[in-house]
Amino acid sequence: MDFFNGFTNEPKRTSLFSVLMTALLGAVLGGLLVAFIIFQFINPNAAKSLPDPVFPQESNDTIPYTQRDLPEYQNTAIVHAVERVLPTVVGITNKAMNYDFFHGRTILAERATGTGVIIDQNGYIVTNNHVVDGAYELSVTLSNGEEIPALLVGADPATDLAVVKIEKSSLPTAQMGNSDNLAVGEAAIAIGNPLGIAFSQTVTVGVISAKERAININEHNFNFIQTDAAINDGNSGGPLVNLNGEVIGINTAKIKISGVEGMGFAIPSNTVKMISRDLIRHGRIIRPWIGVYHGGDVDESLAAQLQLPVTHGVLIQDVVANGPAQRAGIRRGDVIVAMAGQNISKFSDMRRIIFEHEVGDEIEVTFFRDRQEQSVTIRLAELPESIN
Repeated sequence: MDFFNGFTNEPKRTSLFSVLMTALLGAVLGGLLVAFIIFQFINPNAAKSLPDPVFPQESNDTIPYTQRDLPEYQNTAIVHAVERVLPTVVGITNKAMNYDFFHGRTILAERATGTGVIIDQNGYIVTNNHVVDGAYELSVTLSNGEEIPALLVGADPATDLAVVKIEKSSLPTAQMGNSDNLAVGEAAIAIGNPLGIAFSQTVTVGVISAKERAININEHNFNFIQTDAAINDGNSGGPLVNLNGEVIGINTAKIKISGVEGMGFAIPSNTVKMISRDLIRHGRIIRPWIGVYHGGDVDESLAAQLQLPVTHGVLIQDVVANGPAQRAGIRRGDVIVAMAGQNISKFSDMRRIIFEHEVGDEIEVTFFRDRQEQSVTIRLAELPESIN
């Protein structure tokens, strides 16, 4: 039989057995179909009483799958850290009154957007000062999209920190970490709203590039965390997070120079805790102060020039008239070598010790004058807004 002739041969005669088997199979299938129709439409509650199906994980084990389960490649410290912090990250909109030349009137318009972190369940949110600066009206957008009016509690331009408050309670709050315990090279996660609320809660990942990038402001030394996690416009005020899901800094700036990439900066969480505490309590920052001007850190060369018996300390260039240091007897040319029982190697050491105390505290200061060691007690005063 060739291919074509095979379709022209006469069919074989069907046996009685085949007919009976076909009829039996049809009856069985018909019964099953009728039972299915009755089960689904006449007694629909029966189907609802069945348990939900159990789907095994991709690893083919027998553990039931739930929404909280993640495949191995997603079950990472970064994913869990982001999940922990994300509900506390909010958007902040700065609105100002602008003059509309086309209509000849003043209107309320969006001036800037940024990010904030909820630090208290009663509605206190920390952000950057430059995010809220000059605002006529502020609003906060929560992680669920709800927009709520906000009031400025206080701001500190020196550290670029501010606290705003919304009238809402039982909010999720971020866990603040200890920025002093950071290690260069450890993972860092930046969360924020680059380019505005439309790109809210964007996550970028990098490392801690450096722990201390110092900037001196008056008597105070402010350290910033450097990271290569991408920080863009709108990220300002957002959290820098470690793999434990703790906020270790507040993102504040990046270097915008042609040819420079991956240099972002965050205010350390320990600074954030101190500043936000004072802003909530007083609406402003109350900084202790002794009233001296830095003349240089003592090293071997300067020690030899001044004929000092020590090779560490801070040379006082001048003192503020009627300031705490002058009232205690400190003069120009003195070299402070210890404060509050701690040796002073550089100016930042002295500023750090002062900043650890409160206004009104008395601290013992050891210094050299004419190669003679002396000690005085200085009562810390509040740093004035301006110095004559």
